[in-house]
Amino acid sequence: MKPGEARRLARKLPEILPLLRPEAQRFLASKHFLTRRRCSGHRTVAVVNHYCVFYNEGCVLHKVGAAEGDKFRYKPVLCSLFPILLCTEGDWYVRQWGLDWEGWDLFCLHPEASNVPARESLKDEIAFANRLVREQPEWVRQRRP
Repeated sequence: MKPGEARRLARKLPEILPLLRPEAQRFLASKHFLTRRRCSGHRTVAVVNHYCVFYNEGCVLHKVGAAEGDKFRYKPVLCSLFPILLCTEGDWYVRQWGLDWEGWDLFCLHPEASNVPARESLKDEIAFANRLVREQPEWVRQRRP
């Protein structure tokens, strides 16, 4: 998570805390939501009992942002893009269960989980990726492996 994203989330945390799972609330009472672990140079969000600290029957950050009119407002960029990822050649692709190196066997990545084409079910995430390319091309360049 980039520093600006973390600051925005930290300011909103008092409102988000009551919406979290009890074990996540207890965790955040004594620890920060970011870990020391890094991905692409930025600290990652904590995991509690195998789930993101902000998971509670879906992404709480997504729900809070959506209630304010922008479901991506509080989510880290990589979470907002999921399951879209930038590949080595610089193209975007949709992560899928069993494709290439995909290690997660998440229901949402299973190709038989839905008969709705990705271009439809991920239209908001695709629009977000396009906005990112336009507004933050340096982020895109930094993300290329």
